[in-house]
Amino acid sequence: MEPFARLVCAGARTALARTRAPATPLSRAALPAQHAVAGSIAGLAEHSVMFPVDTVKTMMQARQQQQCALILAVERQGAAGASSAAATACSCARCASPLDLALRLWRTHGGFRLWRGVQTMFTGCIPAHATYFSIYEYLKPTFTTWLMQRARPAVTGGPSESMQAMGAGGAVAVGTMAHDMIMTPMDVCKQRMQLSASRSSVYDCACTIMRDEGPRAFVVSYPTTLLMNLPYALIMGTSNEALRQLLSPEGERTLPAFLAAGAGSGALAAALTNPLDVVKTRLQTQHLSAPPVMPVAGAAAGAASSAGAAAARATGCGAGGAAGGGAARPLNCPKRNLTYRGMVHATQQIWAEEGHRGFLRGVSARMLVHAPSVAICWTAYETIKLTLERADLF
Repeated sequence: MEPFARLVCAGARTALARTRAPATPLSRAALPAQHAVAGSIAGLAEHSVMFPVDTVKTMMQARQQQQCALILAVERQGAAGASSAAATACSCARCASPLDLALRLWRTHGGFRLWRGVQTMFTGCIPAHATYFSIYEYLKPTFTTWLMQRARPAVTGGPSESMQAMGAGGAVAVGTMAHDMIMTPMDVCKQRMQLSASRSSVYDCACTIMRDEGPRAFVVSYPTTLLMNLPYALIMGTSNEALRQLLSPEGERTLPAFLAAGAGSGALAAALTNPLDVVKTRLQTQHLSAPPVMPVAGAAAGAASSAGAAAARATGCGAGGAAGGGAARPLNCPKRNLTYRGMVHATQQIWAEEGHRGFLRGVSARMLVHAPSVAICWTAYETIKLTLERADLF
């Protein structure tokens, strides 16, 4: 019996050692479900919490700030809204900060106006973030090992901190390519709904874009999105990993380190890539025009007509009231002034019309979006992934 007992004990020790062994490239296939579930929940948390700030950022980057203000002014129909359209349109250019614009929206249209279009995030971000984090987790050790071998082939120990940070940045960049392929069409719908006075659904918005502009409208900004998000991903992924190593030298996974590293890397990457984000926003929203002023009766119609004409002069759009104080005619904005042929042409037009300040528009709002967004997303992802690992789910 003694030899048999020794054999059983040896087998038990071997099995226990295997369960405690670090994951190898062959064992990574068992974990994608955890990465996908954690990534999906993290994406929902990020976009849902930060969507109002993203709405403000989109409005600040839109080409016609006066026209954007007119859209907001005529959303609530009636004499009061129409008579204040011109004043609101003219004053929007003086919105000095994201907070000023957010408060203006809140006072005029209520808090829910800041969330218009959030349903697009529930449609796109679940598969997009699941793919993003799955690719990141798979490629990060691969890139780190490859960089380490090329840097110092003789080293057989663990990867250095710099190689690990660069490997994380490369993995984030590849994951971003797949993420943006899914999210760009939904991002087009989201920005149209953020800037539009219409309360249509995502489906209605997508059908309208397809009918009026064709399928190209959904992907026209994808090259610019990639050109912006690839350097953003490299900067964010590399700095996020480097900050984690700086804040947690021993490698422990702590909530404060995740939050601080995410906020710092998100703010840095957002500031450096803001010019490309301005170009992308212009391409995705260039076909928007101010909605018509709804008919009103009596003296209110005259006020609406006068306000519409004044607002039209402020925005550069043609409008007029009906003869005899009737219904006001729609605003007709020249399409040639709203159309960019592509990324290069949009860049040239922004520079010609606004100079370098045009590329800095919305930079503070963008940093306010991305600093907490990255902190929320990566903290939620790491926390949920750790929970799933400890519970041995999926």
